[in-house]
Amino acid sequence: MERYPNIRILLNLPQRYIPKAEFVLRTYCYILRLSPTFSYGAYYEGAHLYYGPDIPINVPIKIIMDAQTPAFFEERELYPLERVNFCKFKGEKIPFLFSKGGSIFALAEDHCTIRKDIVGSGFYFLTCWHEYILGAHGPRSGRVDYRQSLQYRWDFTEVPVVDVYAQILLYTLQQFCPEFIRDISWAENKRFVVSLSHDIDYWDYWSKEQKASNLKYNLRTFPKRPLSAAYKILAHGLHKNLIHNPWRIVKNIARDEAESGVSATWFLLARGDFEDSRQNYLFDVVAREQILDNLGQLEIGLHGSPQSAFDPVRLEEELANLRAIGFDPQGYRTHYLHFDYQKSFTILENAGIRYDSTLGYWENLGFRAGISFPFYPFNIEENRPFRVLEIPLIVMDTTLYSKKAMNLSLIRASRSLHRLIDLAEKYQSHLSLLWHNTTFDPVDYPLWGWLYWNTIKYALKKRGWVSSLHKVYEEWVNLSY
Repeated sequence: MERYPNIRILLNLPQRYIPKAEFVLRTYCYILRLSPTFSYGAYYEGAHLYYGPDIPINVPIKIIMDAQTPAFFEERELYPLERVNFCKFKGEKIPFLFSKGGSIFALAEDHCTIRKDIVGSGFYFLTCWHEYILGAHGPRSGRVDYRQSLQYRWDFTEVPVVDVYAQILLYTLQQFCPEFIRDISWAENKRFVVSLSHDIDYWDYWSKEQKASNLKYNLRTFPKRPLSAAYKILAHGLHKNLIHNPWRIVKNIARDEAESGVSATWFLLARGDFEDSRQNYLFDVVAREQILDNLGQLEIGLHGSPQSAFDPVRLEEELANLRAIGFDPQGYRTHYLHFDYQKSFTILENAGIRYDSTLGYWENLGFRAGISFPFYPFNIEENRPFRVLEIPLIVMDTTLYSKKAMNLSLIRASRSLHRLIDLAEKYQSHLSLLWHNTTFDPVDYPLWGWLYWNTIKYALKKRGWVSSLHKVYEEWVNLSY
């Protein structure tokens, strides 16, 4: 970060809490394109920012910490819901933890006090602390329960609260340390970034068995849904038997992305023992040749089996399977989003995975760790950041249209995506977009492929950088090292 201005931060904190505070403040500094230098104690000549108990100290910006906050994170408990304090900032209703009521700022002529603890609050969200405590009796083996999240309970799923905390810090810098203000840009001159990825759950979903099963279902349910069943019987009969070609779909997606000047990461399953044989495509000779032909020169990540997020041996086997056919996977996303923050990041770090993009909700779009920007998750047991970069999963196609999730119409989904892009432009931040190859099927998902391309066009129109996860990883590494 040498090319960014150095901000001197004074931490007046208990020793065990210092790595936590540094982790959060570094995250804010990377967002704001600043290079932090830390000193420790109650006084340091020339400090620009102070974080600790409220004491008389001559610095431009103070962030006040409650004396009980460090002990809270050692006691390993949930934050009481009744103590959450909400305040509005730039029109958004924002939750604050470890903070007293009243205004966010106390402004003086030559300095400012941030009365809300944006460091302690940021740590709670960035570590998915609520999930950590709820899973204290053992790691989950499946997806996180979205309805147990603070985001769901407090109805701010689509508000990136950590991004807003960084904006609060930016506001004070603009007023009292304007020399640190830099334009937050991506790829040198873009206002925000949209990362693209595709999970290949099935190379060819429409096996003979699946077509037969689908036909039987539509015939059986014809009396209850005659129009829909008739459409599916006719359309499937024509499209799936005469037109449908799975490798051509992937080829067309990759070609159209290249022609649009954008790129994506493709996540491949890499086991041969899935119960659904259609998911064992990497070990099918024909499918493997098609994959190498269509994706051989593109960015490939591991779409890990649900077990791989909890079993290092399984993870190594799957990585080896991809490497055996010539791929070099640097990124990871687990199938079904099965993931335990502390255990899974430990396994990924030990396996040498450079970035992950699993932290998201299946049932709802939004910000599971409270942040849209890439960040380094935190190892609570070892009191340090992990060495795996998390590029948060924010939008997944299945989440938008599934009746078990948001069940949005195409129009409502489009509005949600445009709203999120507008939000990314507002904060000059990041939006991830996951679209499965099967969703480009014009019969079973009419116009959902169009929505993908329409969203990309909207992002490009608003001066967004639309790119693969690996390129976003490379961009962020240049900021954080």
